[in-house]
Amino acid sequence: MKLATLKDGTRDGQLIVVSRDLKTAVVADGVARSMQRALDDWSFIAPQLDELYRALNEGKARRSFDFDPKNCMAPLPRAFQWADGSAYVNHVELVRKARNAEMPASFWEDPLMYQGGSDDFIGPADDIELKHEEWGIDFEAEVAVITDDVPMGATPDQAFQQIRLLMLVNDV
Repeated sequence: MKLATLKDGTRDGQLIVVSRDLKTAVVADGVARSMQRALDDWSFIAPQLDELYRALNEGKARRSFDFDPKNCMAPLPRAFQWADGSAYVNHVELVRKARNAEMPASFWEDPLMYQGGSDDFIGPADDIELKHEEWGIDFEAEVAVITDDVPMGATPDQAFQQIRLLMLVNDV
């Protein structure tokens, strides 16, 4: 199932279901107003979204329209929390060298992890705003994993059961 958030003038946008071939979409307003709303009651809402996805791909969805990613916001324009974990130590090393910073030896054993700001995600075709271009831009292709609540001390299998969405992200 493919989901996106359509720009509609609100802070959280409108949840849409996108066809497998990325050519058409349908507003999911009868199911969930926003991506966050869908996530809040995933076990009830996901089957309904999947049904809408199947109807869209079979050409049976009412009020479908041409999909254009330029009309989309970030899937979750605002998130309660996000944590970034670095799996590519060589990238961390290169970034630190560029800043004339030492690479702590522990980074080769313990992954770098930090919590970031979660109120400034942008859409796939939105301009990247920087105060000064000479600050430089580091594009990092990443995979985002959206989960439900993962209890402290959860096993990998327990955490896996809480995965709700996978996304491709450009971390700037």
